[in-house]
Amino acid sequence: MATESNARPRHAGPRSAALGDRIRPADVALLGSVPVTLGLVSLLPRATRRSLVFDYAAPTLPTAFASAFVHLDPVHLLVNVVLYALLAATSLALDLASGHRRRFYTAFPTFVLVFPVVLSYLNLAVPRSATTLGFSGVAMAFVGYLPLALADYLDARFGIGPATQLAPALFLSSLALVAVLSVRSAFALVGDRATLLALAASLGALRYALVVAERSDLRARCRRLLGTPGAVELTAVAAALVFAVPFVAFPASPERGAGVLNLYSHLLGYALGFLVPFVTVSARRFVAGS
Repeated sequence: MATESNARPRHAGPRSAALGDRIRPADVALLGSVPVTLGLVSLLPRATRRSLVFDYAAPTLPTAFASAFVHLDPVHLLVNVVLYALLAATSLALDLASGHRRRFYTAFPTFVLVFPVVLSYLNLAVPRSATTLGFSGVAMAFVGYLPLALADYLDARFGIGPATQLAPALFLSSLALVAVLSVRSAFALVGDRATLLALAASLGALRYALVVAERSDLRARCRRLLGTPGAVELTAVAAALVFAVPFVAFPASPERGAGVLNLYSHLLGYALGFLVPFVTVSARRFVAGS
């Protein structure tokens, strides 16, 4: 946590090539580049790492980028690496299965190389004397990306969609959850009461996601999904991450030792992680169809 296109197969179903056959060494290298970089940075002397932290009172472009890769606490580092690994690997698996490898290869460097600077400078919109570091803001971008990747996977492989409506519906469903979790302390909600309210808000919005996906033959398409090896597991993991990660990223008590979780960066990374790819994809589809 931070502290203060390729042609795609339509409804390919179980005849499509197995996911394992689509993974290339370059895919593994790309995913592994972030943990390796974070690990190497963690080996730098502590004083050097502190010098790379983004200071709101004295912002610089180099620290705006580098601070996302800096962790002073090994637990902080481990949490962010595990979170990133789950999110990025699931996003890649969905995009490979739906024929969107090229899109992932565009989104990945955008998140990892551009978002650190963007998130750092957007933090200056809230004047305060503080510093920020850690990769979780970038990791949250992959949470935002998951609704688009999952919707395209369900639409391309099983005709459950359309993705242009299902993706924003899934995003808004998880946004309802994030909204309640991020403000629950302001309403003095604790424990199970906050959790139940968050889940109720999310499930209410998720109902809309199910409505936009309803078709006369939806049951047949869902049966095809259930009968495709690995499809249920991949869908379940992606959906679980979309709705479970917010509980980690937006806890009731953001204090962590001498610091505090940067919930603002988490929210920005999450929102931009969906909006930037979705708007880009929608614009391309509009141009192609015009």
